[in-house]
Amino acid sequence: MIRHRSNLRFSRTPLLIRIFVALVAVVALVAPANFVLVTPEPVTKLFPKVLSISSSAGEKSYPVNGQLYLLTIYVTNPETKVLGAQVLGCWVWGDCVAMPRSVMYEKGTTDEIERKSGDKDMAKSQNVALQAARGVIARKFPSVKLSAVTDSSVKVSLKDTGGPSGGLIFTLGLTDLLTPVDILQGRKIAGTGTISKDGHIGAIGGVSEKIIGAKKAGAETLFVSRENCRELPATAKGISVIAIDRIDQAIEYLLASSPTLNSAGIHGCANVGA
Repeated sequence: MIRHRSNLRFSRTPLLIRIFVALVAVVALVAPANFVLVTPEPVTKLFPKVLSISSSAGEKSYPVNGQLYLLTIYVTNPETKVLGAQVLGCWVWGDCVAMPRSVMYEKGTTDEIERKSGDKDMAKSQNVALQAARGVIARKFPSVKLSAVTDSSVKVSLKDTGGPSGGLIFTLGLTDLLTPVDILQGRKIAGTGTISKDGHIGAIGGVSEKIIGAKKAGAETLFVSRENCRELPATAKGISVIAIDRIDQAIEYLLASSPTLNSAGIHGCANVGA
């Protein structure tokens, strides 16, 4: 084919468009985005430093054979500027989750407000955990008497961590400390979920990121609330995820039952949402 020079046409439009698109992309990467980032944090071992019973409580505590893991996530503060490049990095590398700021924080909130709220929720979850532990011990181990154990008997050493999601694991820990039964049996168990006085396990946020943290720590089993089933990933390969409604079910699983896991490595969920 022969092309005649007079028929050739050159246009600068494609180049200008490419420059414009490039500039828009650069601005998007360096400009603050209205998002928060959620990343898994290293797990915290509950025993022996974080949770214990005071020796002056007047009630005997028992040695723990195994380990319980408290799972935490890091969420950027409401006043932290998150750049577009950071949001893109979350999506590309998959080691964190970016979500709209309005999903995580109420409008007008501040770092100080959130810190105080988190501290308050954590203190409340520890207090309620003792009440829940009393209840499950009375139901499962009626011979164990806890009349001498009070809120001041329970020692919790945990800094820079807030929120109510430690209720489940604190209750398990107190139950193990206050009963002569070997509940953990040498296993590494993680858990995340709120707790009510009557032992109900409530949903928490960031459950997928907490599964990542539990697997990195080498936990073999993770207890979560059944209310979180729709937020679970399509597969939990590498760890058994047990969804429960009540703390009693966690005790029953650890002492006796061996539930059948589905193909995703999950028990207790009719379906998962991811």
